[in-house]
Amino acid sequence: MTGTAQELAAQRFAPLSVLLVENVPAPLRRTPGLPDAAFIRGKTPMTKQEVRAAALAKLAVRPTDTLWDVGAGTGSVSVELALAAPAGRVCAVECDAEACELIRQNRAKFAVQNLHLTEGLAPAALADWPAPDAVFIGGSKGSLRAVVDAALAANPDARLCISAIALETLQEAVAALTAHGLTAQVTQIAVSRSRAAGSLHLLMANNPVFLIARE
Repeated sequence: MTGTAQELAAQRFAPLSVLLVENVPAPLRRTPGLPDAAFIRGKTPMTKQEVRAAALAKLAVRPTDTLWDVGAGTGSVSVELALAAPAGRVCAVECDAEACELIRQNRAKFAVQNLHLTEGLAPAALADWPAPDAVFIGGSKGSLRAVVDAALAANPDARLCISAIALETLQEAVAALTAHGLTAQVTQIAVSRSRAAGSLHLLMANNPVFLIARE
């Protein structure tokens, strides 16, 4: 039998019973958009809190989903996906060795054992992955169209969300979806955060980010 101290105190047990007491940490917050400061960070660019929350909304992640994170960076999106799909599987690929180490550290910090990392370049690194229910593409090293092709070949109905900062990447993402007869829904996210400046507070802008999702 298990329970809290308050619950067990009200019960009666045999004289030779043994009690094991464990200090269980509070469960991690499961709502999308964990604070940026919650992640272990290095020099690798990280998808910011507000963009992560919007991306998970676009992907409509379900608890048992199989998910791909291509160009995983620090692993912030991978971790969010793994927390949102505790009974599912997250496959992350990243080609930078320093970034892969950050992903491993963040995987351990958030205890997301359903997050599986592949160090390599997409789309070649995606060859043996299970078919995805949803795919987030945060980086592709110039192979965006090939990555989209690989995702849709694995599952033509996969939900897709592509993150872009450069206008050229935005155009390429729309073209990649259009090539498959899909309509692209483009959302621009422009976030400003307050920062103290003496006795005043100023709004400091982050780079605008485009999220391109299939409709």
